[in-house]
Amino acid sequence: MTQRIINTPNAPAAVGAYNQGKQIGSFLQLSGQLAIDPATGAIMKAGIAEQTKQSLSQLSTLLADAGASWNDVLITRVYLASDDDFDEFDKAYSSSVPQPYPARVTVGAQLAPGALVEIDALAIVPA
Repeated sequence: MTQRIINTPNAPAAVGAYNQGKQIGSFLQLSGQLAIDPATGAIMKAGIAEQTKQSLSQLSTLLADAGASWNDVLITRVYLASDDDFDEFDKAYSSSVPQPYPARVTVGAQLAPGALVEIDALAIVPA
């Protein structure tokens, strides 16, 4: 089965033993995206709405660089540092991700210091 690594300078570089994404056959898994400030390379010092929009923007870039779009996304997995942020997160998410929305899992999780949200995506694209 054909494999392809997604590694683009147009999105934050991996900071550990992982790739920005990997495609095997028609399955494209994109790694979780924290809201990285492109000017500093650090996690954005911003609220949940701004961090959500930045994480989704990074996923959009990775999708495009892999030859895919939000129409190809089957599911997103969302990790929130605080369940109290869900409503504001959901508003930012729904204004950034085009309909029909992919399936989604949203859970509370301990994230990197300063991170309020992390989002990954699984897409189905031609091999």
